[in-house]
Amino acid sequence: MSKRLQIVVYVGLALVVVGSVLAWRFLAAAGYFTGIRQEIAADCRAIEAVPGPEDIVIDHERGIAYVSAYDRRAVQAGAPGSEAVRGGLYAIDLTAPQADWSLYPVTPNMPADFRPHGISLYVGPDGARRLFAVSHPAAGHEVVEIFDIAADGTLSHALSVTDPLFVSLNDVVAVGPDSFYATNDHASKNGLHQLFSNILLLRNTNVVYHDGTATRIAADRFGYANGINASTDGSRIYVADLMSMTLHVFDRDAASGDLRGVDMARLGTGIDNIDVQPDGSLLIGAHPNLIDFIAHAGDPAALSPSQVVRVEIDKNGGGKAGTIYLNLGAEISGISVAAGYGDVMLLGQVFEPQVLVCAQSKELKAY
Repeated sequence: MSKRLQIVVYVGLALVVVGSVLAWRFLAAAGYFTGIRQEIAADCRAIEAVPGPEDIVIDHERGIAYVSAYDRRAVQAGAPGSEAVRGGLYAIDLTAPQADWSLYPVTPNMPADFRPHGISLYVGPDGARRLFAVSHPAAGHEVVEIFDIAADGTLSHALSVTDPLFVSLNDVVAVGPDSFYATNDHASKNGLHQLFSNILLLRNTNVVYHDGTATRIAADRFGYANGINASTDGSRIYVADLMSMTLHVFDRDAASGDLRGVDMARLGTGIDNIDVQPDGSLLIGAHPNLIDFIAHAGDPAALSPSQVVRVEIDKNGGGKAGTIYLNLGAEISGISVAAGYGDVMLLGQVFEPQVLVCAQSKELKAY
């Protein structure tokens, strides 16, 4: 064997080894090797919805749930006319008997190009309410839309916020009438760049802060910054990192908006949106197997396990976490959010046209 051929063989073997290690690393991070011993059931019933009720926030004082939805599969397919697909915001009157719960539209006519993703409710000291929504318009730029909420729950468009730091927005949490934090789940809009970032598990995503005037990066080095929310008193910010399966906890300086990392917990599942309940506990929709979720994104018949994690955070650090719901995908596939209301929780999903209403257990279980 010539020296040149030996070099080619060695380089080829090295590439195979490196490729195998990277593939194993990605599959492990995506939950491919995760075994689910048993489902953890809850008493659930389905509410008919529009496709893709991805995020849910609840106004506990008024008893209204707001739902963000748009047909992602129609957009992904790229069929003629898909650029005209418009998403919407919906509400559920939680003060009505549970048997009567249903979604009704509350989307204003403006903006016309509107595809909502993560949403957040802001209630001011005077009781004034605003709904914030990440939007991915067909025009291609990323926007946070802000809506005023009237006393009867109807919405009117207040303003649109854009910035070059809005690269690939996922979720938002409002901390003032026009200030918020938002997650960028990728460092680029380029599909190939996103694919390699995911496979290589690059920690190149971030959280941005908009103070009402300017935007800056508030925290970075996440693998896939996904759900974000604030503690009930606004002193802490919670960030879900999907690819590292980690919940990050930050102390927040209300005056400057600065964030300081104080805790983190690896939850062992692909965590998505975060709901903060009135008692301070967190409910997190999660994907135990991201490979199955990717398959479900392309094929509605491919089931994707869905999980709800409850986190009880100690004010002095630490806390405890466990699973309160786990389904292999027959009841709900591709869960994205669990929003608690009293002794029930509303489960949203990324693609299918249903919201589940389930009994909320406080018994934390391993899976």
